[in-house]
Amino acid sequence: MLTPEQWIQDAKATGGSSGGVKRKGRRRIASHPSSDTSSTQGSRASAGNEGFALGSERGAHRESLTTSVLSTPFVAPSPTYSTITAQNTGLLSDADSKWLETLYREGFEAVFGSWMGRYSCPFLFGHNLADKYVSISDLCCHLDGCMADATTNNGQSPGRGSQRCCLIEQSLQSTIASFSARWLPISSRTALSDNDHRLLVQALWRHARRDMLRIINRPSYRSMLSLLLFALTPIPDGISEEEEADGISGQACVHTALQQIQTLRARQKNLQFSGSKVSPSLKSQGIVTTPESIETSGFINAESTAYWAALTFDTSASLTLNCRPLLSSGLFGFESELPWRLVRTCAKMFDETAQHWSRGSSDMTDERANQIIAAGASWKLLGWKLTAIFKEALRDGHDESEVRKAYLAVVDSIKQFGTVYRPLLDECHKRMQFLGQQTKLRWFSLMLHYHLSILMLVDVMEVTDRHDLLADIADISTDAENTVMNTLAFGLHNTFTLRRPPDPDTLGQEGVRETTFTVPIVSIDPYPHHAVAGVQLLRKAIDRDFGVGKITDETYQSLLSTLERTLKHLPQSSKSTSVTLIGAGTQGRRLAFMWSSRGNDVHLVDGQESQLEASQKAIDGFRKDAGKKNGQWGRIITHSPETLCEALKTAWLVVEKVIVELDSLAGEDTIIASNPSSYSCSEILEGITLKNERRFLSAHSYWPPETPEIEIMGHKTTNPAYIPLMMEQCKAHGFSPFEVKRPSMGYIYNRIWAAIKREALLAASEGVATPEEIDAMFKGVLKTPKGPFEQMDVVGLDVVLDIEQHYADARGDIPSAPREYLQKFLQNGHLGVKSGRGFYDYGS
Repeated sequence: MLTPEQWIQDAKATGGSSGGVKRKGRRRIASHPSSDTSSTQGSRASAGNEGFALGSERGAHRESLTTSVLSTPFVAPSPTYSTITAQNTGLLSDADSKWLETLYREGFEAVFGSWMGRYSCPFLFGHNLADKYVSISDLCCHLDGCMADATTNNGQSPGRGSQRCCLIEQSLQSTIASFSARWLPISSRTALSDNDHRLLVQALWRHARRDMLRIINRPSYRSMLSLLLFALTPIPDGISEEEEADGISGQACVHTALQQIQTLRARQKNLQFSGSKVSPSLKSQGIVTTPESIETSGFINAESTAYWAALTFDTSASLTLNCRPLLSSGLFGFESELPWRLVRTCAKMFDETAQHWSRGSSDMTDERANQIIAAGASWKLLGWKLTAIFKEALRDGHDESEVRKAYLAVVDSIKQFGTVYRPLLDECHKRMQFLGQQTKLRWFSLMLHYHLSILMLVDVMEVTDRHDLLADIADISTDAENTVMNTLAFGLHNTFTLRRPPDPDTLGQEGVRETTFTVPIVSIDPYPHHAVAGVQLLRKAIDRDFGVGKITDETYQSLLSTLERTLKHLPQSSKSTSVTLIGAGTQGRRLAFMWSSRGNDVHLVDGQESQLEASQKAIDGFRKDAGKKNGQWGRIITHSPETLCEALKTAWLVVEKVIVELDSLAGEDTIIASNPSSYSCSEILEGITLKNERRFLSAHSYWPPETPEIEIMGHKTTNPAYIPLMMEQCKAHGFSPFEVKRPSMGYIYNRIWAAIKREALLAASEGVATPEEIDAMFKGVLKTPKGPFEQMDVVGLDVVLDIEQHYADARGDIPSAPREYLQKFLQNGHLGVKSGRGFYDYGS
């Protein structure tokens, strides 16, 4: 077996000897420049729409492709934008389709391409003739072309292959459009309404998802990339749970893609069989020995780069989804695998090279910064692999010796990163304002992803109660928290400019020029879900530090503000979480209507099936009366108390008073809000022990339930970040929220209303005027539809008495006459509208 050092030297020798070998008719194509526009080279569309000619065009340009990523850097022919989405859905123009491709290349390929280049991919490391940034889509196209050439040379008809190539290319373009559509709101010339953007994202996602089932049966490198990109595409807002479940999942796409690359790399076609199909032995496809690829072993190098890309997804999935890797071994055996041995060897070579660099930022060029970032990204993947293995050791219950071994391997890799890469990355940061915007994006991505893995390491130790291990990495954990927070702040304060050329149909028109869009780097980050995970883990750390007095209230608020602004700048088209309401009475059903008015699902819980059925009918009526054309209503999902736990799984907010049970069932990040009319949070929590009382607050709505005003009040230990979050979400769902800034019995309005009710009852009890006369004067002067006695009848006189008694018990200076006056009505069974009679007679 070759050592990693021998493998690299052998590859260098092979690559070096390939430079003089030329294929007849080949055109020399320049390498991608290392400037900030490098990722858009080759991404311009050719004139006209030749969607189904794509396969033949790729074939015509086959001679222009080099067969080595080591000799002459390859550039695939410019894709002919098939505009499949525009033609088939009518939602995208030709120009928009091309712009989505540009967004993909400016964002995803700018970052991912750096990981695949000669400074990061261990199979290419140190080869000066290899590309610095490898477009994964062009690489996959190149590999598919080589495979097609081999198939043709084996005597198979090219016609069917050409049509298949067209379909594969169209599927990739469709997936890229769906992947990139989330960034249209920040880069569109015409302001898209929220509803229009939601519909567009849904249509593109549905189209791409339907295509996944066809892609599964068309193994190719571009099919592999389509599956991996779709796995990175968030489920759009407004997709129901039934629709989400009725199709392939992102995780299944990753696993299928990994199986495809294993199939593509297999040369020996021996007998294969399963319950559905038996495949006989076939002649081996010796691709590297065909005339089209015999020049060098460049095909192997290109194929190894694609394998490194797949290994990146495999490692990420094993860490973030707690699943076993498919391309690499787990706890036992991974140390002997070539990719990881190469990573370690390349790290040594990089360190030796860096020792000769002068320290300081004076020599920190864009070229050197990208070399440092790319080399660090290679070690980052090893760090993710080791963290995933440690999680596996804990998850699968291995011996303590194996757990300790995996733990020490992670810690050692963190220390090596700190020694070899971190000082150089800090030098990059000092010089950052003088570096290109894509360099900034790559630095942001590396620092966030690497240190996020450390936060995930800490999280799994906390979840498994391995506090004995946590103590050993306290400093490492703190440094990771600091770095992730500073990186998010960097992403907010540094910008990225997108330049959109004029649409083809406007060329030549006077005054038409390119449009520029400048946004925070965090807005264009191709991995926004990593930023979300980082925010969640940081919030836990911040809450912990604030709870023990490690940080001041001012610092706490500032840190929370950074996290909140980060989330605001991320794409907002992904599927939202839901709200749970317990109690499907008159007010509960109206609140369900309002919380679902912006497309969010609402879980409605009640012990009576009749109440749930009545609520569904009432909500349907509310929606018809609302007159909202083309409205995006969320679903109303009903539950009995027995399925309460299911209702709480995805809820970010729960509105009810059954505090202890909800606290034990609801997720840690779920806010619990009660809706009392006069009791403060502190009074409700008195004598109750909760595991997380910081997520409890009051959200008091009014009668009738269609009243949009709502009051938000916390208590002394409520997480301060939840108040502005509730205010913002209430506005987004059609409410008019008001914050109760200090503890107040009765909140704001009810505190004033209680005094009005009390004085009205006192006046009636003293014989100053009758309820009818008081109501008439009240309505005549204030022009209100109901007077105080009519309003009390609607609320219920028993409820009014309970509220008055609560005020009297709390304050002690409340007159008793109003309560005595109410008691007379209750003794006669007159409760108001609900009993048919109160201060007024409502008949039957």
